[in-house]
Amino acid sequence: MKGFFLVGLVLLPFLGLALEVNLLEVDLQARPGAVLPFSFIVRNELSQSDQVILYLGDWDRDEFGENRFYDPGTLPRSSANWTAVAPTSFVLGPGEVREIQGTVQVPTNVEPGTYWAIVFVQGEPRLVPYQGVMVTVTRRIGVKIYVTVEPAEARGELRGVEIRGQNPLWAWVKFANTGTKNLREVKATLRVIDVQGKTVAESVASPVPCLPGAERWIRLDTDFRPQSGVYQVLATVDYGGAELLAMPVRFVVRPLALFPLEDGLGIPQDLDGDGFYEDINGDGVFNAADLEVFSRNLNNPVVRANLRAFDFNNDGVIDDQDLAALRAKVPASK
Repeated sequence: MKGFFLVGLVLLPFLGLALEVNLLEVDLQARPGAVLPFSFIVRNELSQSDQVILYLGDWDRDEFGENRFYDPGTLPRSSANWTAVAPTSFVLGPGEVREIQGTVQVPTNVEPGTYWAIVFVQGEPRLVPYQGVMVTVTRRIGVKIYVTVEPAEARGELRGVEIRGQNPLWAWVKFANTGTKNLREVKATLRVIDVQGKTVAESVASPVPCLPGAERWIRLDTDFRPQSGVYQVLATVDYGGAELLAMPVRFVVRPLALFPLEDGLGIPQDLDGDGFYEDINGDGVFNAADLEVFSRNLNNPVVRANLRAFDFNNDGVIDDQDLAALRAKVPASK
């Protein structure tokens, strides 16, 4: 049904195993002492009856935006103890719907700002076949409840810019919500400027939310493969407040200085012009022999000093993940 959403504890491609709700967020505006009603609808898309329970919890996000869940009342800005829903347990027949009524009782002495909790809607565990075995699947949906007590303050800081991959260039921008208001859309942009002042690359990230007191790393990708030289990377963040945040970072790309990694080998080569020097042993062919040499030389000073040539997974560091990325590129044996 249009407008319904599914979030599961176990994400498996089972058809017909759907417990659904008609919204995933409730955003309430309040004054101290207010009683705020809300509601949502639960639908059973199963072909059989389902025992449904509802319970409250806390949640937040990590620095990369992944949800984390806690017992109710754990977090300083939890509104779980203000929130009640009914009913908390019921049976839904196949195709049936049930409206859930909720209320938020805002304390009279609460400070301004956004508070939040989550209402979990959970079906009963079921054994189902998956890839030849029986697994237990529990469907659980989280309905996030935000309560903003006015006057909440929108404030933020741009705390860092980290250039990571260079082939192509991408960066992390670190933003912190230092105010008391939930920021629903934090918008970050990145510009790469050469020594002549010309913008050679620009990136705009999709907006991300950020809770009060939280930090977020925002990834900005470009298609720019810098040659040796000096650049300025300018990050800006618009969080919806009174100011636009900006931070410039000087970025130096040094010329490659390649040498044989072991006695008897040639100089590593970029055989296909993509900026990665996959011919590790310099024999003019890319094959499994290059993997063997690279695996022995991950900490070689030549590799470390020429990171952009050997950072095969383009994450800004040389490690076993680059060996895995190189292995994935080896042509299959005929």
